[in-house]
Amino acid sequence: MEDQTEQALLENFAAAVAEATGSALPMPEASGDPRADFVVHTHIQDRPIRFVLEAKRSLFPRDAREAAWQLRNYLAHQLQPDLRETVPVLIAETISPGARKLLREERIGYFDASGSLFLATQGFYVRIDKPGSKRQARSLNNLFAGKRAQALHAVWIVGQDWFGVHEIAERASVSPATASETLIALERREWVESRGAGPSKERRLTNRHALLDAWSGHQSAVKPKPMRHYYVRGTTTGELQPELDRVCAAHGVLYEISGVAAGQIHTPYLSSVSQVTCRMSGGGPINTVLETLEARPVREGWNLGVVEAKSDGELRFHQRVNDLWVSDPLQTYLDLVQTGGRAKELAQHLRAERLEA
Repeated sequence: MEDQTEQALLENFAAAVAEATGSALPMPEASGDPRADFVVHTHIQDRPIRFVLEAKRSLFPRDAREAAWQLRNYLAHQLQPDLRETVPVLIAETISPGARKLLREERIGYFDASGSLFLATQGFYVRIDKPGSKRQARSLNNLFAGKRAQALHAVWIVGQDWFGVHEIAERASVSPATASETLIALERREWVESRGAGPSKERRLTNRHALLDAWSGHQSAVKPKPMRHYYVRGTTTGELQPELDRVCAAHGVLYEISGVAAGQIHTPYLSSVSQVTCRMSGGGPINTVLETLEARPVREGWNLGVVEAKSDGELRFHQRVNDLWVSDPLQTYLDLVQTGGRAKELAQHLRAERLEA
């Protein structure tokens, strides 16, 4: 962590504790021990307190568990008795929800750049939860965007089997470095278990529920990709979908049925669907497909929605179902959580029937 950032965290921690407890807190001082970064002695409500702090750039569950063990080890090996109550605290720019939960269960204090604070002592209990900044959100959610999201999707596809870095890189069509970064992030969140070491190291997804919760939470918070709306005259959904497949095949355009239409294909739930949404690989051929379908751009009354994929990698996991290319159940679920109306009901139905069954 940069010295300037660390200094700001320490100053803000001291100010947050003072505001929460009504007792001024001196600035923490270096501990002189590699197992703990800082210590500060103070009195809160006339009780002598010693805070022992460890500073990190970011904390996910695995990091929090290791840092908590390190702090407890430091406290267990103190040679000089101290009548003050000792409160271990982890401070970081970003602390994930999973890490916060773990630290609360272990009664280890924490403080992050948002101003969120947790302290549990014999004399007082403080818990302040504040929304994270955009910078913190990027740190927590960079796993769910771009090439890393492709690698994460490949991990999901593997299911309960063991996998290596190169298998994920090949499945996701990403570099081994990107696959490795993604898998390390999964380990920090404790969503996978591992065996072996070095080039032969393998991992296996063990916490699918937590992954789905985090990914769907991210999707709910970001804007859907722009969709162009069209009206294709004289066709029902049942007629438009096979015609779209035929025309895309004729012009060599990759596509996948997405959203509500895809959800209905995977796990029928709604009584009817009047609109077809799809992704198509980018470039001029999209316009050729639309011209062949005689699709007319409209603002209202549309029955065909088209999202242009930035790369063919976005369509890498589509599936052939009922002679149509359809986004796989995971991608369909992620699309549905971004959609209003009854799509959210369909999302939960799909999750229960196909993703967590």
